[in-house]
Amino acid sequence: MALPSLIVTNLSRAKRLKRRGFNAVLTLEDPACLQRYQLRFHKKPAPEHLILRFEDIDDDEYDYALATEDDVKAIIKFGRKHVEHSLLVHCFHGVGRSGGAALIILTDRLGNAEAALETLLAMRPEAIPNLRIVRLADAVMRTDGAMVAALNAWTARTPSVAEFRHQKRVFFEENRNLYAKVAAL
Repeated sequence: MALPSLIVTNLSRAKRLKRRGFNAVLTLEDPACLQRYQLRFHKKPAPEHLILRFEDIDDDEYDYALATEDDVKAIIKFGRKHVEHSLLVHCFHGVGRSGGAALIILTDRLGNAEAALETLLAMRPEAIPNLRIVRLADAVMRTDGAMVAALNAWTARTPSVAEFRHQKRVFFEENRNLYAKVAAL
């Protein structure tokens, strides 16, 4: 099955690409995102634009603004709505949140989490999908944990992924003040 145009990237590249004829754009940004770090369309016509706001935290730290089941459902619905269209998916770094969203969309389209991960890594090698949204998607999509299993197998054979996740957790623990709490929304 040939996939329609799907681009997964970071904010700076998304800003350069946004006027290249995408039918839809999925923006995943921090809850307290400053305007200069936002991608918005001020001229018409503009592509359909879904903006979701949550922190790129893999663990279930419930007092922070984490991805919710509703966010995952919105990603799935948006991906399905634009299955025949060109879709730009981005977050600030183009690694965690956008990687997770793209993995969800690709798994839904391909029906196979391992093939979806392989496709994602071919198009965005630096992607390391956010574990929280993938765990939620496994539950919502009733995949019996297939996406998490694919990520765990990949992590087991790719030490740099495990190290990245470790460093991400250490940064979070040392800089919790940089992350939005649920009450702050």
